[in-house]
This record gives sequence, structure tokens and C-alpha cells, in this order.
Amino acid sequence: MPGRARRRFRRIVAKALTLTPRGFVPNDVLVLTKLSGQLQVEWLARDVYPWDRDPQSVRGARLFREQTLRDTNAGIVRLFDVLPEIDVIDVRICAPRPPNRLILAGTVSRQDVLANRAISSPEMRLRMLGLHWVLNEARPDIPA
Repeated sequence: MPGRARRRFRRIVAKALTLTPRGFVPNDVLVLTKLSGQLQVEWLARDVYPWDRDPQSVRGARLFREQTLRDTNAGIVRLFDVLPEIDVIDVRICAPRPPNRLILAGTVSRQDVLANRAISSPEMRLRMLGLHWVLNEARPDIPA
């Protein structure tokens, strides 16, 4: 299905580039030579379990950070898997509680995700993908 979706997307773009032929010129068309797509997504990080939610707890902050990194890694991989026509994704993750401040952001390319699949640590993998975050260890809902 991903190959079919990519071909369909390419046909849609090629059709949009179809112009009215000029006079008696054969094959008077715009020729599509490259196609790439970019996606911008923003989501709220999942909060930790209610029993780990103490904002003063260093353990709760660590759990929140680890969970956010794992979730972000999984979300990026899944987006590229289900959207084969997308080559670049601008990612923004915000804190789960108001004022929903930005805690993680960056631009990720499909090639970088494929090249770094073998890295098992979500934190290292996201660093290699170019994402940057600010998570305060004492209060995970407030950037440092």
C-alpha cells in the first residue's frame, strides 16, 4: 500500500501541473522530476501515571522525560511508516498541562530515521535525528 499511496500522490501532483497545450507542440507539458512532502505536527506529551505525578518528585520527572522520549521516537517512526510520501517532518511536543509549553522540537528527515534505526536508546536516537528538548528535572511541565 505505501507504494500505491506514493504513486497516487505523484499522479495528483502531476495532474495539477498539467497545462493547456500551446498550439501544435507535441508533449508540451511540465515534467515532474522530483517530489517530496513536508509535514508539521504538534502534540501534547502524555502525562505520567497519576500516582507518579508529584511535580516535586525527581522520579516523576525522570519517568516523564523517559516516556516523552520513547513516545516521540515511536510517533516519528509511525508517521514515516504510514505516510510514505512525506520526506521531512517538523515535530513539536508540548507539556501535557497548561500552559502547554514547548518541551521538544526539531525537523526530522526520513533518511535520518532510516540511518539511525539501530540505535536502541530513544534519547540518543532523537539527538541524532536533530531534536532538541528542554525538560526541567524538578518540574517536567516547565522548561528549564
